Amino acid sequence: MRITRRYAVILALAAAGVIAVAGIAIAATTSTFTFKASPSKVPKHRYKAGSLKTNLETSYTDPGNSNPGGAVERTQIYLDKNFKVNPKAAKKCSASQLSNQTMAGAMAACKKAKVGKGIATATANGNFEIDGCVLLFNGKPQGKKPTLQVFTRVQASNPSTIDCSDPSHNTQGNVTILLTGIYKPKTGRYGNVLDVDHITQAAQFPLEIYKTKVKKGNYASARCAAKSKKWHMKVVWTYNDGTKTSVHKTQKCKVKR
Repeated sequence: MRITRRYAVILALAAAGVIAVAGIAIAATTSTFTFKASPSKVPKHRYKAGSLKTNLETSYTDPGNSNPGGAVERTQIYLDKNFKVNPKAAKKCSASQLSNQTMAGAMAACKKAKVGKGIATATANGNFEIDGCVLLFNGKPQGKKPTLQVFTRVQASNPSTIDCSDPSHNTQGNVTILLTGIYKPKTGRYGNVLDVDHITQAAQFPLEIYKTKVKKGNYASARCAAKSKKWHMKVVWTYNDGTKTSVHKTQKCKVKR
């Protein structure tokens, strides 16, 4: 009987440990993403102009820029080596031209540099959701590295509502978040890495969703040269406590004869 009780205690403690670990895993801040490159039927050797949609999402346990793990500090988007970014496809726009602008102001300053658009959400430290509109602009290079200016106009109020249509004449929103992504070279399965760092310095609120589409002439193009006939993308999120999440996704492609 004593032996049975002792093993029962051991099993109970072990079960409690498993539950505790599972609770930590469930409660942790998590991120994921999806992507879609179009068209999916492209030449094997020549690059064909198209578009790239991405949807990055983060769910926080304890959201807040001052809370460890409560905000994304850095996002690194690894593009397939058969994707190509051509910064010569659009005019270039500096961060100073976009700082503290409305959507209409940003378009007036940098309309010819626009290469994409989208929507975003943030959280007011878990109290309510904040909606925003995203405009993507071809940025001026840092050294020899191309950049992407990620302009986000949000309505930081409760309730938060903002219309993203007609950005050239749209003055909605009361806060502008401006992030700079730097295209860095990478070897192996991936080509360029779009590195967006120091996010909490620019954003007053933890960012949750960035759903964007890049499309401008041959700014974004692709080929289907891999033997697997798949495109690979990976995103690495670094949170403000130094922890990281990495997610890898694929999309099938077809060779256009």
